[in-house]
Amino acid sequence: MRMRPGWKIACSALVLASLAILPGVALAQADSGLAALERRPLTEEEGRQVAEAALAFAQVTYTIGDETFQGVPYRWGGRVSVNEFLQRVAGGDGIEELGVDASGVAVEALRAAIPGVRFLAAPPETPVFWTDATSAVLYQFNVVPVDPAELRAGDLLFFRSADGGVGGVAVVTGKAGTRVDFVVASSRQGRVVHTFARTDGEYWRNQILGGGRFLVPVGR
Repeated sequence: MRMRPGWKIACSALVLASLAILPGVALAQADSGLAALERRPLTEEEGRQVAEAALAFAQVTYTIGDETFQGVPYRWGGRVSVNEFLQRVAGGDGIEELGVDASGVAVEALRAAIPGVRFLAAPPETPVFWTDATSAVLYQFNVVPVDPAELRAGDLLFFRSADGGVGGVAVVTGKAGTRVDFVVASSRQGRVVHTFARTDGEYWRNQILGGGRFLVPVGR
């Protein structure tokens, strides 16, 4: 699942630039130039917490006028917690201004399970940590690859873009046999959904780049 080293290094400047212009998101650099980088894989209990937090984005219901809706709306570059979303909807904020994208769900779910979490945004040789991450940043710098047979709640799935890069990310909520359940902000459906794919299916082979387990920075 890992990208070729030369590609990762060449892409790092572009990745950082994309973070800096993520719409509606104020990113703060946590620290840089660190001599050492200590991280550990997400524990099974933390993974369950991440999955539960992601599920809330798909299961939440809210009412506008006489209509009831389910799932936080999709919005490219959107970053909002479920509680903040409900509060702002109740306060009369326009729904078109609220929502999350695929990386927004993953980031917010990880924040819920690991308060103050930071994301590596450059190669480990020259570590830079940020308070947010795109799907590409999560894939390139923040996970250890996981075989499909070993996926568990809280792991991340990465989708293939049209050009073969990283097109999005989902949070795994469970696995039974070849079926993997996950939460993703779907631009096609216009909201966060809880769905599934089979590891032995054509969709998986064509659309899924791979799975990864989040690496938690130690002492950060």
